[in-house]
Amino acid sequence: MIASVIRVPWHTAHGGYDRLLDHLPEVRRIAPPTGLLATQTARAAHRLLARPCPLPFYPAEHFATDVRLLASREAAHVLYGDEQYWFSRRRPGPTTVTYHQPPARLKRLLPPATWRKLAPSAEHIVVLDPHQQGFFTGLVPAERVHLVPHGIDTTVFTPAGQPATDRPLVLTVGWWLRDWTVLDTVHERLHRRHGDGIELIVVTRQARSRPWHPAARILQGVTEQTLIGLYRRAAVLLLPLEDATANNALLEAMACGTPVVATDIGGIRHYAGHGRAAQLTPPGDAVAAAEAVEKTIAETGTAAHAARRAFARERAELFAWPLVAGQMRGLYRLLEER
Repeated sequence: MIASVIRVPWHTAHGGYDRLLDHLPEVRRIAPPTGLLATQTARAAHRLLARPCPLPFYPAEHFATDVRLLASREAAHVLYGDEQYWFSRRRPGPTTVTYHQPPARLKRLLPPATWRKLAPSAEHIVVLDPHQQGFFTGLVPAERVHLVPHGIDTTVFTPAGQPATDRPLVLTVGWWLRDWTVLDTVHERLHRRHGDGIELIVVTRQARSRPWHPAARILQGVTEQTLIGLYRRAAVLLLPLEDATANNALLEAMACGTPVVATDIGGIRHYAGHGRAAQLTPPGDAVAAAEAVEKTIAETGTAAHAARRAFARERAELFAWPLVAGQMRGLYRLLEER
């Protein structure tokens, strides 16, 4: 069994979907070339051969791993089908492919006719939430579409005591499909009502890409240990979203015992559950998000807040990587039996 590996550069050392393979030692990793000559060769081949690929994001590194999969007859898992599964659709060996984007974005990723040809070329498709299942069962038989969740390293992302009560921290993490309009509105309401009595921090890749509320501190490129420290110190993670399947920040925060206020959209409820680990608010509703945040920070230091933290950790443990790897191993057996 082989698997193509993409290391997303903004994920932390113990974050990201490729960490799944840490718990599947029997799987051989197919990674992009690293030597200077091999890298240059891959880039030259990418310029020459990858033009017909319709995927909007298909860099030389992804092309190189895709071609290596194409040449193998072994059973294979493409970890990021959204940006890596194209030439390997013609490979002689059986293939399973994981897709990460929500259905609305998948529909924009490729034209319908292309999806009708591409999706059936994989023996099995892995989705991360029930909404994706509906998209792919319209393209292939339902028994070939498998919901195997994203996981989290619950040995690294761990709780550590109660956060301080004198100046509660409202933390936001990430950038992809975030609802910045809701975030700005919530920040303004919180600052107007609490002033310097609360702390607002955003950890994002887009620190210089947009204006932020002047009361918010914007961090970029923090270490994993710094990020974990922020999760542990936060009274609440505020996660306003435009869409989602799985979400690293959600899983990381819950594993650290951080209560969450998130948009009830896409796959968020599948991971957060029904209200004990996270308060879910309607899409685009900044008032509801602000009220949920204020409710949570008002509980800081109380038994109610401790209970929220315990529920968050308990929920995250359902998605510990060893459990997810066990589910994936069962799918690999199906693939290898083909």
